[in-house]
Amino acid sequence: MKLKCISRFLSVALTLVLVLPYITYGQDLPENEILGVWVDERGETGSEFYRNEDGTFCAKVLWHVDPKKQDRINLVFIKGMRYNASDNTWTTSYMYSPDHRLTARGTLWIKDGILYVKGRKFGISATRRFFRTE
Repeated sequence: MKLKCISRFLSVALTLVLVLPYITYGQDLPENEILGVWVDERGETGSEFYRNEDGTFCAKVLWHVDPKKQDRINLVFIKGMRYNASDNTWTTSYMYSPDHRLTARGTLWIKDGILYVKGRKFGISATRRFFRTE
């Protein structure tokens, strides 16, 4: 009986040792800091930043407070973001602004828990701040 309990304990412990690293792998990597739901500084839009199977990052609109802008829900407004470990930023060549109806290049970074999203087009740039909700 005692041998059976020890055997069962060892098999559970071995399973945890082999499986646990795969469950938590990558969750605390710097590039994954952007993942989750963020709200823009005006509190108008909630956006989800997520990672694709190819390792790039995207962002889509989850909700908007303006009833006239509900067609933007699920709109992917950032595509193909890549993490740059050298300066702890994400860059993309596709950032869409539905308000301005144009695409731009973008750089994103997190400082003091605030996500900064900077878009550039024709030498003009604008930066918006987002705050984490989840």
